Amino acid sequence: MCRMAAFMSLEPVKGYEVEDFLEAVAHMASRGRSSKESGMGHPHGWGLAAFSKGRPVLYVRETFPMWRRGFYARFRADVVLAHARAASVGEVSFENTHPFSVIVGGKVWFFAHNGSVKGIEEGNALGKTDSEAMMLGLTHNGVDPSKLVEGVREIREKFWEGLSSMTFLMVSDDEIYALKGAKERPDYFNLYVKRGEGIVILASEPLDDGNWEEMENWTLLIFRRAEGRIEEYKEVI
Repeated sequence: MCRMAAFMSLEPVKGYEVEDFLEAVAHMASRGRSSKESGMGHPHGWGLAAFSKGRPVLYVRETFPMWRRGFYARFRADVVLAHARAASVGEVSFENTHPFSVIVGGKVWFFAHNGSVKGIEEGNALGKTDSEAMMLGLTHNGVDPSKLVEGVREIREKFWEGLSSMTFLMVSDDEIYALKGAKERPDYFNLYVKRGEGIVILASEPLDDGNWEEMENWTLLIFRRAEGRIEEYKEVI
């Protein structure tokens, strides 16, 4: 189980703002809610993917807790995805650490998941997590809203008995797909949205005292940069 967050801005934000974002996610990982309310946080690795002006600028995966990360952000970015893991399927390893990457239609996508989909497998997976297998299953026919909605419905129906949540964040250089899809505990397998001037932020829990909106269960939000604005679309699964 996991904590995760992403943002998209119209222009690359300053390095200290990226660092503030990562500090907030690390705090959520160490002291935020855990799936079993054990107080252990989310210590089983963390990862980060970042873009700036259409190009990947950083992709990091580490097997130690996010709050012990060994670098500070000194880069500008306009799309960032961060994930902290509490392992449920697959050992603690580099290959099993989110976000996972896939190239579809010539674009690089990064994917982070919160939940379990027991029984799902994909032969092309590099690791041994249901999360990576779900990503490959969702994207093998391409990435667009209709195909993702169809893929989510197919996986939900086929693996319903072993499913806790399909909640995920998936980003490219100019898009974010955010699904809240919880069979169990929608209060935990959750996503919140904060919209600002030229920026949108999504997170498992609110990262500050700002105006956050809780996503409805089994909805897919799509955010896309286009012509100096961030477009937003909603699909009901």
